[in-house]
Amino acid sequence: MSDTKLTRRGFLKGAAAGAVEVPALAKNSDATEPMCGADWEAPPKQTGNGLNLIIIVADTFRADNLATYGPKWLEALETPNLDRFAQRATVFSDAYSELMPTIPIRRTLYTGRRGIPAYYFPQHENVQLPGWHPLYHEDVTLSETLLEAGYINALISSLYHQFKPDRNFQRGFHTWRWVRGLEFDYYGTSPHHGLDISEFVSDEYLAKNPGLHNSLSQYKANRNLWQQQGESVSQITAQTAIRWLNENYSQKPFYLQVEFFDPHEPWDPPRRFLEKYMPNAHGPSFIEPPYDTIPLSDEIKNRMRANYAGDVSCVDHWVGALLETIEQFGLMENSIVVFMADHGAMLGEHQQFLKGPDKLRCQVTHIPMLIHVPGNSAAGKKVGGFVQIPDVMATVLGQMGLKPPLRTTGKDFWPLVTGSASHHEYVVQTYGWVGAVRNAEWNYSEIWKPGANAGMYHKYPDSPAEPYKPQLYNLQNDPKELTDVADKYPDVARQMSAKMKEYLTSGQGVTMGSFNGKATVNLGEGLYSK
Repeated sequence: MSDTKLTRRGFLKGAAAGAVEVPALAKNSDATEPMCGADWEAPPKQTGNGLNLIIIVADTFRADNLATYGPKWLEALETPNLDRFAQRATVFSDAYSELMPTIPIRRTLYTGRRGIPAYYFPQHENVQLPGWHPLYHEDVTLSETLLEAGYINALISSLYHQFKPDRNFQRGFHTWRWVRGLEFDYYGTSPHHGLDISEFVSDEYLAKNPGLHNSLSQYKANRNLWQQQGESVSQITAQTAIRWLNENYSQKPFYLQVEFFDPHEPWDPPRRFLEKYMPNAHGPSFIEPPYDTIPLSDEIKNRMRANYAGDVSCVDHWVGALLETIEQFGLMENSIVVFMADHGAMLGEHQQFLKGPDKLRCQVTHIPMLIHVPGNSAAGKKVGGFVQIPDVMATVLGQMGLKPPLRTTGKDFWPLVTGSASHHEYVVQTYGWVGAVRNAEWNYSEIWKPGANAGMYHKYPDSPAEPYKPQLYNLQNDPKELTDVADKYPDVARQMSAKMKEYLTSGQGVTMGSFNGKATVNLGEGLYSK
């Protein structure tokens, strides 16, 4: 193999002149870890036990929205359908994201393959983040694996990011339905001057967040269209999935992936759900919380929390309708049913809202993971031990009597149900250039690539940003991760930093790939040196 390397700067320079040809990476000689190569290899044809698979994902859904994960962040929060489903499922209590956020998470979920360390590729995209890109050419997906096993595969999704023109997340699905109209999806037409958004924000709030005018105008134009179909995009998503099940539930075996973009912001719940938490809400709705840490009045913060709670209850209602349909067709008896989230959100902790590189704490990284398996004696059982999103593919395939493709790096975590130890002594998450490492006692975060910066959301990676100060939380004394003790325990911080670097090093060469089957770009040079 050639030792030719190409830095990101060289890649950008070459890309400006034309196509960049770089030798493809060979496969690992000892075959212990699948490496990235330029060849796509079809998964083997195999026959399993014929169980159907239904995976339901809710974006930005905190684990503590559900009673099974302990006290809810809001005592009055209503999620009766998912609380009931948790009693029929096995509850994995220590599930975490790996590479974040939305699109990187879907890459690890759909391929069963780790994403850290991630690499940055410039794109025509409002989000500029390492790891935010299409599936690699050589990736082998869960849908492609089940396609070879004789499954009928369907994707129903309101997650507009995965359907942009250069995306390819529908690979391996016989059919896919894009439920449109959220966030920056250019579904409706916002005029050049923008629509009136005074129902959403006050003049004072807009002055602090001037970019909101364009995004909220686009959202309002979208809402004007999708409200012709239902009260929320969650309703339209669930009803689309229900219609598919009505037409195809008897076509066994099948795989149905349902992606709810809600309760991702804008937090704009139907009035009947908002009234559960703020009965007399009036004035601007403040549906778009700030990504930056800025002072907010208690009135605005309370409205934002009520908005999120309303969206969560709306999602629970429509996921409940989908679960009821699954029950009516008797599919609980012959289907694996998964409910999970990609990540959570801050709801005022640390005076912050939403997610971001500087928010890699439990409110953002801890996710619900509920898995129903027919005849499972562990129904309703809470199972400890770290699991991560790349492990989901190997786990569900194991329950279906199927082997994952060779490129899968995630591990089957179902043995945790019978008392086996977790494959993970600790877990690592990265968002942009900030990473966090978590074990049973500590959560530590720092910039994982020296020389990079933390300011990565909707920004170009080399834009100036304040230096990110490492953070450390003692999970025994501070389970909500509210008090940074990095200065008090420097030795622990160094030990945790070493664990993160160990995980990053183990992934070098594994997480690169190509987009066209010919070129592989190596952006890993100088990963740990400036």
